[in-house]
Amino acid sequence: MHMRGFLLVIFTVLTGYTALAQVSPNPSVERKSAKNVFINKIEITKEYTVFHMQFYDKAGEDSFDRFMKENPGIARQLKEMGLNREQALQMFRERMNEVQTISFQPGSRVVLSDGRKFKFIKAVNIPVSPERQTVEIGKKYFFKVYFEKIPAGFEKIDLIEYDSDSEGGFQYWNFNGIRINNPKNRQPAVDSPVEEPVLKAEDFRVYGRILNAATNEPINARITCSGKGSGAVIDSLQTSKTGKYEFFVDENEISFRVSAPGFQPLTESLNLKLFLKAGSFEKDIYVEPDGTPAQPAAPEEAPPAEAPSLTEETPAAIGEKLNEEATAFKLDKVYFNLGQAVILRESYEQLDNLAEYLKQNPGLKIQIEGHTDNQGDPTANQKLSLDRAFNVRQYLIDKGVDGKRIRFKGYGSSRPVSPNDTEENRSRNRRVEYKIMVNY
Repeated sequence: MHMRGFLLVIFTVLTGYTALAQVSPNPSVERKSAKNVFINKIEITKEYTVFHMQFYDKAGEDSFDRFMKENPGIARQLKEMGLNREQALQMFRERMNEVQTISFQPGSRVVLSDGRKFKFIKAVNIPVSPERQTVEIGKKYFFKVYFEKIPAGFEKIDLIEYDSDSEGGFQYWNFNGIRINNPKNRQPAVDSPVEEPVLKAEDFRVYGRILNAATNEPINARITCSGKGSGAVIDSLQTSKTGKYEFFVDENEISFRVSAPGFQPLTESLNLKLFLKAGSFEKDIYVEPDGTPAQPAAPEEAPPAEAPSLTEETPAAIGEKLNEEATAFKLDKVYFNLGQAVILRESYEQLDNLAEYLKQNPGLKIQIEGHTDNQGDPTANQKLSLDRAFNVRQYLIDKGVDGKRIRFKGYGSSRPVSPNDTEENRSRNRRVEYKIMVNY
């Protein structure tokens, strides 16, 4: 046989095998009962019919946006508190008690066009009812569901989890008219692992704002994003006065270099592996003023009023002083149980003193900042630090301090004051601080 003919035969065999392999990526569906669950792939192996699925729910954003539009006063208050959209949305969901759980029904089945039913076998990475898993809105969950193997020749099937789409407050995942690759002369597919997101070129979005660490205001800055492993520059941009930046990256670890007139240069690294399932990550970057005057910016409609300068007539602030200017303090007698945000009774005396101090100095405005150590999930730590700062703010409001004078932030483990190498050092990183804001 000539070489050319031999290659033609090989090509024919390989392409024919691919056509017969029983894998259906992203199959089309005529109807599904829930918009927050997806079929990523269907495999027909030697033993099973395997559904690779994904749950991804962003429900709540529409109602949040509608609520903010209908209540501009609350929207303005959230902005004054210094919350970004994600923080405000999270608080809205918590206050509305939007807790969602998922599971898969053991009575589910695959139904062929001739009416035959194929039973559920098992599920991977998702509990089987009555067990349920609490999920975070906006986070992606990947799982597999196994059914009895269906026969060859059926290329349109249904996946029925329950007889109705919803019942008793639960929504069920029913798919009708799923188009699959299942010819009569098929070859079995190889059962593959649960589909996890793979970081592909220009696939992961990193975005946020560059902010003045002293005032929490956005600034004009130059930011360069590089791959930490390769060192190659991914992109570089100059922010507008909004401070907003956005990069699409193709590496798991990246670094930022930020520079701006009047501010200390900053280099910071970020490991994206923890956030791949979300598809994007929002990170605000704080840069410290270097004490030299920055270039004057164009005047705003109304320049922010300056708080009174701290003079000898101003009583000493409450807490452990953190800088020579006496504008930052640690609330060293405010306590929480480990992993919780409820303020303990032993904290009341210092918080009462702080409330009284703020009432005696009505021109002062502060920002409360929560911090954690690096133990556990970074996202959970950031939320815990935010909740603690919020609860301190709420305590002060309950004591008669105007909420418009108090912002709050949660930094999680991103701003340690000690290495996280011993329990003693980690305890130093678990703290609540406040800053007296010169420009609010």
